[in-house]
Amino acid sequence: MCKPVEANVTNLNNTIRLTDELERQLMLQAIEEQFRPHPMRALAAGLRKLAHGIRALIGKASAKDAHSAA
Repeated sequence: MCKPVEANVTNLNNTIRLTDELERQLMLQAIEEQFRPHPMRALAAGLRKLAHGIRALIGKASAKDAHSAA
């Protein structure tokens, strides 16, 4: 009867080791993902900045035209 209990403890320790190893792998993947280049995100951010600049330029031009008309 004592033998199965020892087997369960051994299995528990193996499970814990596997869980630690899995956690370690997931952490490494997350760190690698953090520094991996994301070209689509960079493209979207660049287009957002470009659109913001164009809006600002158009806003200044329309404000100048409104001031000139007055």
